[in-house]
Amino acid sequence: MADRRGEAIGTLEFVARSPSRISILETLAEDGIASRDSLAAEVDVVRTTLQRSLQGLTDRGLIRERNRQYELTAAGALVTSGLSAALEGVGAATRLKPVLERLPAETFEFDIERLADATVVESTTATPYAPVERHAASLADAKHARLLLPAVGTKPIETTQDALETGATVELVVTTSIAETLRTASPIAEQFMAVVDSDGFSVSVAPAEIEFYLGIVDETVQIGVHDESGVPAALLESTDDRVRHWAIDRFDAFNRRARPFEREA
Repeated sequence: MADRRGEAIGTLEFVARSPSRISILETLAEDGIASRDSLAAEVDVVRTTLQRSLQGLTDRGLIRERNRQYELTAAGALVTSGLSAALEGVGAATRLKPVLERLPAETFEFDIERLADATVVESTTATPYAPVERHAASLADAKHARLLLPAVGTKPIETTQDALETGATVELVVTTSIAETLRTASPIAEQFMAVVDSDGFSVSVAPAEIEFYLGIVDETVQIGVHDESGVPAALLESTDDRVRHWAIDRFDAFNRRARPFEREA
């Protein structure tokens, strides 16, 4: 078993170490058969590099040459399929890393691959408030928003007020510390008190810590994370049905244990 695993790791290492080898396998998987010249044009490497790659893939039983044409073997097709799936997964993980690296795997009670098509808005030096701006913009057009808030800002409150004026329903669950901020911290407190009694608006205080921002804004789920200083770092958005069911269940679990917000502590 250990010998087979070692051989598999060696084959994977050989293929993955060179993008040109991956391109050869993917080209043959798509075209079925190809000449050395057509592979050279597709892979775009010098002929000596191409020849070494072709020979190495042949030696490992992944491709074979017949009548000056190359094709995948059955083993090569299996490796290419697995490699493509792995690359897609790693690619998704890399793209979603700004959010996923700040959350433990057990956070998500669904197959993490459900997030493969999600989008991420990341805070950068050039756009440090991009996650907050995206969050606020989504609230402006919302019909129904349910939000677990570990932090709060003036811009989202402004857009929430705009949404409420057009008939939206907004449900907030906040931490004890955020509830105190909403009561006392200027200018947020003034903004918040102007909307707290609005039709369609409710706010509750959770007895437990809210580890990350979670929003269900109409059909879209938002997951927001902060850096070590508490500054918004990234916002993930998904419209996957399973992710949405998980988000609703998580919101409801907090909401059931929450107490109504009171103007005075």
